[in-house]
Amino acid sequence: MKCTYLEKNPKAANYMYSEIQQLKDFYTTHGVNIVLLKEPHIGFGLKPVQFTFRGNPIVIHIKDDYEDLKDQNPLLNLFLVLNELSFIDESTDFLNWCSENEVNASLEPLRQYYNDLLVFITTFKTYFADDRIDCFISDLDFQLNAGAAQYLRSI
Repeated sequence: MKCTYLEKNPKAANYMYSEIQQLKDFYTTHGVNIVLLKEPHIGFGLKPVQFTFRGNPIVIHIKDDYEDLKDQNPLLNLFLVLNELSFIDESTDFLNWCSENEVNASLEPLRQYYNDLLVFITTFKTYFADDRIDCFISDLDFQLNAGAAQYLRSI
């Protein structure tokens, strides 16, 4: 869903948290679009989305433990994408990432996916201060459904 949703939804336009405004600014500045996909599906509870950033689409598989991925909440979807990219970037290697996601490391398509994302992340993180992906909302707020994360889930 395009960001026009944000302009039409008065609740989404009334930002109480600077983190929400930062997500919106990132979304609009970089021409972000996120489309939920059914395929390709690599399993393990990872859900595919097409993440378009500055006109360049890439498929990212999101671990959506809280069933947050929804067409009608593009900012929450952006947070989930940023969180996943940050998680991959901070993993020490493929085996560490597989272990943290509880996925089978012997699957070659999974290794190829991980390596492809590392290439994308190398360029992607240059759009952030200190070349470090910023999710704009703390992981603790997200896990506890507090503060900006709670507000984000409600819009």
